[in-house]
Amino acid sequence: MVSSLNQDDIESGLARKGFCRSHTDHRYFILIINGKKEAATFLSHGKNQDIGAPLLNAMAKELGITTSEFVDLVKCPLSTEKFLAAKKDKLASGLRILKRG
Repeated sequence: MVSSLNQDDIESGLARKGFCRSHTDHRYFILIINGKKEAATFLSHGKNQDIGAPLLNAMAKELGITTSEFVDLVKCPLSTEKFLAAKKDKLASGLRILKRG
């Protein structure tokens, strides 16, 4: 498991997957597909710092995927399409659990 990722690597990895950075003070990355916001996450301020496991976990949670899937999304083994499928599978799984309870 990766304990940290470089901030610039995260930013460029998200950009390669179609995430757009908002034009505000904050580093807010949004994935819009067919005019609909599919996912969004914040990235810490600073210059080219390493982002540790706690923040990687938080970013993954914001995107609705596991931390290892987030690392794969940034490093490229996980495509945008597979990311969206994983996110939808996780949501569907959660809904099934709620319906049983």
